[in-house]
Parts: sequence; C-alpha cells; structure tokens
Amino acid sequence: MESELLERLERWARETPARPMLSFVDDRGAVTASLTAAELHRKTQNLAALLVATPQQHPKGLGAKAGDRVLLVYPPGLDFIVAFLACLRAGVVAVPVYPPDPRKMKKDISMFVAVAQNSQAQLALTSATYLYAKKVAAIKQTLTFSAALPWPDHLAWSVTDDLADAKGLESKLWLAATNAPRAGDVAFLQYTSGSTSAPKGVVLTHGNLTHNLRSISSALQASRDTVVVSWLPQYHDMGLIGAYLGVIFNGGTGVYMSPFSFIRDPALWLRLIARHRATHLQAPNFAYALCARKADRVAADTGAGEPPVDLSCVRHMINGAEPVQGEAIDAFYAAFQRYGLPAGVIKPTYGLAEHTVYVCGGGQQRVWVDKAALERVREFRVVPGGGAGDAAARKEMLGCGVPSRKDHGIDVRIVDAASGVECAEGRVGEVWIASASKARGYFGDEMRAMSEEVFAARLRRSDGSSDGSERTYVKTGDLGVLYQQELFICGRMKDLVIIRGRNHYPQDIEATAESHDALRPGCSAAFAFVDSSSGGGDGAADEKLALVAELRDPEMTTKASLCGSIRRAVAREHGVQVTLVVLLRPRSIPKTTSGKISRARCRQALEDQQLAVLYRNEDMIGEAPDAADEVAEVEMDRSVATTTTGGGGIGGQRGAVTASGGKPTNAAGGGLPTVITDETPERVFDFLVAELAQLLNVAPAAVNPRTPLQALGMDSMALTQLQGIVAQKYKAHVPDELLYSEATTLTSLHAALCGDAGGAVGAVATSDQQQQQLIGGRGAGAKKPKLFCGCIAC
Repeated sequence: MESELLERLERWARETPARPMLSFVDDRGAVTASLTAAELHRKTQNLAALLVATPQQHPKGLGAKAGDRVLLVYPPGLDFIVAFLACLRAGVVAVPVYPPDPRKMKKDISMFVAVAQNSQAQLALTSATYLYAKKVAAIKQTLTFSAALPWPDHLAWSVTDDLADAKGLESKLWLAATNAPRAGDVAFLQYTSGSTSAPKGVVLTHGNLTHNLRSISSALQASRDTVVVSWLPQYHDMGLIGAYLGVIFNGGTGVYMSPFSFIRDPALWLRLIARHRATHLQAPNFAYALCARKADRVAADTGAGEPPVDLSCVRHMINGAEPVQGEAIDAFYAAFQRYGLPAGVIKPTYGLAEHTVYVCGGGQQRVWVDKAALERVREFRVVPGGGAGDAAARKEMLGCGVPSRKDHGIDVRIVDAASGVECAEGRVGEVWIASASKARGYFGDEMRAMSEEVFAARLRRSDGSSDGSERTYVKTGDLGVLYQQELFICGRMKDLVIIRGRNHYPQDIEATAESHDALRPGCSAAFAFVDSSSGGGDGAADEKLALVAELRDPEMTTKASLCGSIRRAVAREHGVQVTLVVLLRPRSIPKTTSGKISRARCRQALEDQQLAVLYRNEDMIGEAPDAADEVAEVEMDRSVATTTTGGGGIGGQRGAVTASGGKPTNAAGGGLPTVITDETPERVFDFLVAELAQLLNVAPAAVNPRTPLQALGMDSMALTQLQGIVAQKYKAHVPDELLYSEATTLTSLHAALCGDAGGAVGAVATSDQQQQQLIGGRGAGAKKPKLFCGCIAC
C-alpha cells in the first residue's frame, strides 16, 4: 500500500487498539462521540468494502468503482472522517463539500450544485444525525434553478451510520475493496475559491498527501504525544489535513468541536485546550483576535470542581488561512499569558490547496518596511519601526517561516510573473512552489488550459530562454518576498491595484474604508476598473479605483456624505483617489466558498450590473473637504445614533420553553424560544442592546430595536455569537428559525425571549453622553478591529 496515512492507521490499530484517537464534543465540551484507533480502522474497512460492493454482492453495497467521485456531505462530527478514509481505502475519490445550509439556501445550495456538476459525482454520503438527504430534498423544492444550474437529481444519497458497523462482510468482498492505492492515484478533490458557476477542484494524490503530512509533522515536531483541539471545518483543507489527518498520521489524539460551537463560545476552545492538555492548535487570524476579546469568559465559565485553566501545555499554534496581523497575536498573548501560555508559540504559517495545504510555517520575523517602496517599486525595504516617526509611511510585515528545500524539497521561488525570471533578493514577485506536495491540477477537461498555466510553470533566464531544468512550479497568485531566507506574503497578485504605476494592496484600502461606522466590517472590496470615458486622445482607457461596500443601515439618508468621507480617508492614508464608490445592501457582496470577499467576482458583477446597489457615487474625485462636508458627516453620525420608539412584539399566541434558574421546563421545546422568567424584561432588553452594540462595534445608541438584525450588520457569525451569549447569560435557547430570519429585530427577539406578545420594550434611551460618544467617535480612517468574514467556513 502506498498510502502512508492508511498504513499508519493500521499500525496504530495493531499497537494501541484501545487508545482513544478521535473525540467530538458538544457546546458544553462534553464528549458525544469517540473512536479508538481500532474502531476507526474497523469502521473505515467496513464502509470501504460496502462502497465498492455491488447490491448483488451485499444488500447494502453501493457499487462505486475505482476513480468514481463521491460527495461527502456531513455536518460536523466523526462520521465525516470515517467516510473520507473509507473512500481513500476503497480507491474512490472523496469530494468534501460544505453541507447546504437552509438558512442561506440559494448561496450554499448553488455552490453544492456546482461542485456536484463539476466533479461528476454520482453518489453522496451523509449521516442520519443531520438527516441531510431529507433536508436537501425538501429544500430543493423551494428553489428555481436555471437550465445552466439544475438540481443534481442523478445523485444517489446514502446514510453511512449503519454501513460502518455492518455485519457479515465476506473476505472476498473486503479484498476487492483494498486494492492498494498507488502514490499517483487521486485521493480527493479539494474545492477551493471560485465562483459558483466555475468552482475549482484541486486534484490531490496519495503521494501529495503523504509528502505534505510528512512536512507538517516534521516542521511541528508532531508525534504520538501530540494532542489537537480543533473547531476548524472538516471539509476545508486546513481543518481536514492539519487537524484531522495529521492526528491520525502521527498516532496522536484529537478533540473536535463544531465551528458553530466555537463562534457561540470562543472561550470553550481555550478551556478544552487546558482540559485535554493540547499541544498543537490551528486557527485563522480572526480567531485569535476574537478569543482575546472573550478572554474574561475562560475563567468565568470554568465548571465547578474543574482545575484552573492552564495553557502551559501548548507547543505550537498555527496562524494561517488569511492575512496574519501582529495586533491579533499581541492581543492573544496579552490575554492568555496569565493562564500560562508560553511565549512564542503562535506561528504565522503559509499554505494553499494547490500545494495540498502546507508550504512553510514557524514564522519568526516581524519587520517594518517602507510602504511607498513596497507599493511603488515592489521593493521590500526594511526600516526602523515602533518609533515616533511617520507611522503612515511604514507597514508591519510578519514572516511565515523558512521553506524547507533541503529536508523536504519544498522549493519556493519569487518570480516576475510576466517574464518567468526569478526576482533578485528583496524584490517582491509571485510566489512559485515546486515539491511533491504540488497538486496534479484542477479537475475537469474544461480546466486543462488553466491547469497547464497554473501548475506547469517553468523558470526562465533573463534572455527569455529556459533555465534548462525540467522542474515545474505552481503559480500561487500570491505576492511575496524572501527576506533573510524567510517568506513574507505581501498580498494577492490578481487583486493588486495599479493606479498610475503605483501598486496598492486592496486589503489596506478596504481596512481604511471599513473603519467608518456606517460600513459593515469585512464586507468591502477595492479593485481597479477600466474607465472608458477617461481615455486620452489615443482612445486608451484609464484604470481607476473602485470600492464596493455593504451598508449597515440601508435606510441611511446621508450616503453622499459617507462616500466623500471614504474618499478623503483613502486619499489621506494611501495617496490614491477612489473614483467610484458603490454602496450595497447588507449580506449581498460576492464571496468565495470559504466566506472571503471575492474581488474578481465583485468586479465582474459590477460590469454585469448584478450588484445589489443602494447608491452609486462617481466622478467626485476632485472634491475638497469643506465645512459643509464636515457638518454633513456629523449629521450622518447623528442620524445613525437616532433610534425610533416602538412597541409591540410578535403577534399571536406562541408556545415557549421557560427558563427559571437556567433550567428549561419543557424538553420538547427545541424549536421554540426559551422564556426568561428570572429577570425583568427591561434588564433583558438592556443586555441585548449592550451585546448587539459590542458585536457591531457601535455605541448602544446606534442600535435601532426595530431594524432587522441582519440590516444592522449582523452576519451569520455574529448572530451565532449572539445565540451563544444569550445561552451563557440566561441558559436560554434562541431557535435558529427566529435568529436567522431576515425579519427578526431586537424588539421581536426580546418579545420572544420574554414571552411578551405585545408589550416588549421598544426604545433605547439615548443620553446626551451616548450621543456625544457616537458623534465624536470614529470616522473613516480611524483604527477599528474588524469583525469577521461573514462565514463560519474560514
């Protein structure tokens, strides 16, 4: 067998059959499912056998053939990893996919349909726990699909809970299922960022997986005593390979929780780390910032009789999957060093699906560079930092570690993308990578040209000739530089904005714009667009800067003033004019499959007039700020601060579960809101206002109780946090049907929780002090921590 992962699982099953390997916990941290190495191996064998067995060979046989693609559609839990390993063992190609979410039907199901079509899968595996086969069948009836994206009725759905424990499997059937996979055989497809109409499935082989797992294990010094506690999504590369397969590969121990559990209660992750003595952790940058803000809950929610939280066990914490910010790392250390967190354990890390997942990690350097040199001439010029000089002229950069060319053959080059010539030291270029972890390409005949372009790049000499090597590289699309042998990532090449020969990184422009309270954090996109009306005498069109951004309040009446404020802040901080500002409805900006803003899709949607535009502001780049503008901005803040009075609540008779002393009185009320009986409605209302204001990062006076929560800027992650906050405070259950409804307001939520059908508190007292805090608070350009990307699948 050439799958070292499967070989090692067999070894652990023989050597330590009773040792717990994988466990899954609920929202309280209680273990709900666990598997020893022997149990995992047995279940994997059983399901693999039934995957390839025909109905004639076994009544539960699924009849898959070697090379068939099989969708894995599972809610968070251990059933997924059993199915994934069974696919590898059976020689079929696993296709992990995000289970369609009924709360976001069109978006999630459209992506699911696109992946099903692109992968040409005929079979989908799921679990009875979530009843996804039934749910998806019901959801599809409510949607109308175009001819280009019809519902995949050809899919055969199979619930695997009982299959993994099936009895009476004959030896000849098992032998048929264990044709040893070769290193070059396809193991699984990892779908990465792309539009719903053209998803990209990265083809990863058993050899890719083995090499990457070896590289990770060596770099992290992982072994059989490794303990992982993870909430990362199991269908995404960082969670699947780093958190699940890494544990199995090394024979360690893994404790897992749902991403929703983490968002509801970030402190639970820290408590579980301490409880299970975790050694190796992984999370994106936003999670470190979020945990730091929730640090007070770590000790407050520690159970009676449980020892004090002790994080001295931690050896290595990966910070990756999105741009790493020094502020988030510093805040995490400041919050948790008092719990024994060792210094230096958080490691900036770089990777991508096209290279399986991992490239390099263990970043050590934090340097300041000349911002103008980086943007104008792509030169990585290190300057003194932390002094009293002009902070706007500097940018902090964090290294992502030294690529291991010697030990693991991970060859990272910085290349001029246009010429294919390797850049001189200190010059920024595209990151190219060659190693045994480099994926085969993108799946599908229609992706052959793109695969050749992305995965078969060759270095050239300065005269344009080949460098004579047969080695091929994957083009990452990331801009980076090697400084003192360490890799620094500077941004995305495709997203780079070049205006009048100067380079601008869109994430910097977006951060400046989003510092204004009127915009939703993490919901803007800056990009260059061709302005055909500005061409010169030769007819050539100029490239200009556009910014599209979601508004918190679609009804705000001072949109023009907001656009002017954004323009002035961007011009002041980045020296570039924003020609076009487009304000969008909340929760409408195009995003990738992992919930990140897709600037390319935003640009295309703008050209195709497919954006949910509330206001378009153009040709105002010559404006200078004057007294009228300043007054308008104050009035804008004042209007946002103004709240409306209101009363009433949810009409009609409503069933409910009561909570007294934190204990529901009706166990059957899972789909009904818990009525809070041990607190006055006024105090509950004040608590909700305060928590909403904190989640939205605004003053309480800015929270309009009659505006829908989603219109206020509450995305799915913030709503899930609110659900957890209410549960922690009052032991009260807020059902998803109420929480995620587009019509739910603070008033209606309060009425439901207080069992008040008509007399809910409906107004927020707005004191002069609160008004002054809001009016005199942040404007565009001020520092403000970002919230989240809007998707739990980070």
